[in-house]
Amino acid sequence: MMKERIFIIEDEKELADLLENIFSKENFKVQKFYSGLSALKEIKTNKPDVILMSLILPDLSGLQLCKEIKEFKETADIPIIVLTNRNDEYDILNAFNFGCADYIIKPFNEKILVARVKACLKFKSNRVSANNNENILKYGGLEINPDAYEAYLDKKLIDLTPLEFKLLYFLAKKHGKVFSRGQILEEIYENYYERGDRSIDILVNRLRKKLRKYAGLIETIYGVGYSFKFEEEGF
Repeated sequence: MMKERIFIIEDEKELADLLENIFSKENFKVQKFYSGLSALKEIKTNKPDVILMSLILPDLSGLQLCKEIKEFKETADIPIIVLTNRNDEYDILNAFNFGCADYIIKPFNEKILVARVKACLKFKSNRVSANNNENILKYGGLEINPDAYEAYLDKKLIDLTPLEFKLLYFLAKKHGKVFSRGQILEEIYENYYERGDRSIDILVNRLRKKLRKYAGLIETIYGVGYSFKFEEEGF
């Protein structure tokens, strides 16, 4: 069985050595980095299974590094775990908003640290299974994965809310069909009868902005509602 690979990004050498020792004993293949840029270069050419990193690095912040990793489809699925002594609520929430999988505050318990890293790897394995399925819809550079609730635009993850994703997937999976605002309301909203048609128009406008050059895929059918229409030669 192949060893799982963990990248440790930590500028404190003694701590990096300690973490290397901990995970080597757990049969991980460990690679250490003392700066964000050196780690990023390696990540793009030699993808690890999981990353354990500090928020404070000498060249770029941990959150900047996380943003760079999450922007590309090839590396977006790597679980990133923050290990830091910063316990401010803002820092914790910010890390999760940037896509980090877990946030561990120092001092840490070795067994709990290892358990949380393994839990992230297990979750990643389940998501990979979801990504390798025939339910993924592809329209040019737009990919929609209903099992992972993710959509990619030219291989970059689109930051969609659950409602925006529901709208996109509902229209895309039945492309070419025209739906009234009422039908869309009923499909994507709970308690849809409490909302008006205007909420759909607002949601469509938000989604179009995030789809950028693919905004035209969602076509307004005046007097009726909306439809998803794709022509290969247009992209």
